[in-house]
Amino acid sequence: MTETKYYNFNGFNSKTGNFDPQCYAIVDDETGRYTEVGHGEGPKLGQSVDVGEKYMMPGIINTHIHVDSDVNYEFGKTKFGVDNENEHVRAVIVATHNMKTMLRHGVTVVRNVGTARMTDIEIARMQREGSVEGPMMIASGAAFSMTGGHGSGGGGIEVDGVYEVRKAVRQAMKEGAQIIKFMVTGGVSAGDFENPNQVQLNEDEVRAGVIEAHKKGIKVAAHAQGAEGIKIAIRAGVDSVEHAFHIDDEAIDMMKVNGTFVVPTMIAMKRIIDRPEEVPAWMIERATTHWQAHQKSVARAAMAGVNIAMGTDAGTPFNGFANESAVEMDMMVEFGHMTPQQVLQSATINAAKLMGISDNYGMIAVGQYADFIVIQENPNDNMKAIQEKDKWVFQHGQPVVFHQEENIIS
Repeated sequence: MTETKYYNFNGFNSKTGNFDPQCYAIVDDETGRYTEVGHGEGPKLGQSVDVGEKYMMPGIINTHIHVDSDVNYEFGKTKFGVDNENEHVRAVIVATHNMKTMLRHGVTVVRNVGTARMTDIEIARMQREGSVEGPMMIASGAAFSMTGGHGSGGGGIEVDGVYEVRKAVRQAMKEGAQIIKFMVTGGVSAGDFENPNQVQLNEDEVRAGVIEAHKKGIKVAAHAQGAEGIKIAIRAGVDSVEHAFHIDDEAIDMMKVNGTFVVPTMIAMKRIIDRPEEVPAWMIERATTHWQAHQKSVARAAMAGVNIAMGTDAGTPFNGFANESAVEMDMMVEFGHMTPQQVLQSATINAAKLMGISDNYGMIAVGQYADFIVIQENPNDNMKAIQEKDKWVFQHGQPVVFHQEENIIS
């Protein structure tokens, strides 16, 4: 067994969200897992890396992306999504590019929640086989909406009534879906015919899908932005509410009782608001109308102790796959008024718990995969530090981006 020791770093403590000084970690280079973690210099090994008192944390986990979206190409089209085989081929190429980009910016695990056809399921399989470079991905396949509902024009699956939901969810799991996504409300970017407060799927429909998914240990995410849609999703038993612009006190109490996660995706709204010359006026108005409520909802949920996981909604207008995860984390501090420690936990251990993968990801701990990033500055003092271009990125103990080869002692 070949092992590499990393030492002399400030290591992320998943329980506190802070960094412990003078840490070391030993990685099995074949399995890509930590075999020993502790304080001090650790045992002598033939291959060691002096991290130079930098800050080492688990790789970033992004729990809300749309991997097959090309934001520059698709925005402004009459219809999003994949409507023919040529576009499907293009979507696969775009997805593989997006996967590589995310990994090189320190995102080592992602959850895809809605894609045209079942593109993401195949991309996830190819990543596991080593054919595609990128983060480990939990893939949903196409999302479920009511007929004519949010996302229905972009390759989503339209369902009406409990029977159709049950049948479609079972079919999706048969085809390899590892997460089920429901569009419970309208949204910001889907045209004049809907809005975030509009309830689209009924509680019994969502519950039917939750029952089927949970039978197989598969989690369920709900796009829900308005207050009533959020509470419908929680009562139906979903594992996470995505976006959640309008969280009231009742919803907070329900989330705490049920252990429901919130995935805020603040950057998606902000990127629209910041592009008034390039985004339709109705979209700017809709995003602006809900932006203040969104900020307050995130702050209230965090203060109340609701589970929060980081996600960006990558693939929405002008919201890409590079440093957006790090930008989202900074926005969660600035606009969501979360503590830096809460934000770091949201992008590591909390995200892993939401995805059901906390045995393997989200911590620097024995038995976990050695997915980690190394940055110069403590992000608890400056969350923008995670955006630095020269950060190290390791996946399963192997360097993806590594600027200090001279530190290796063989």
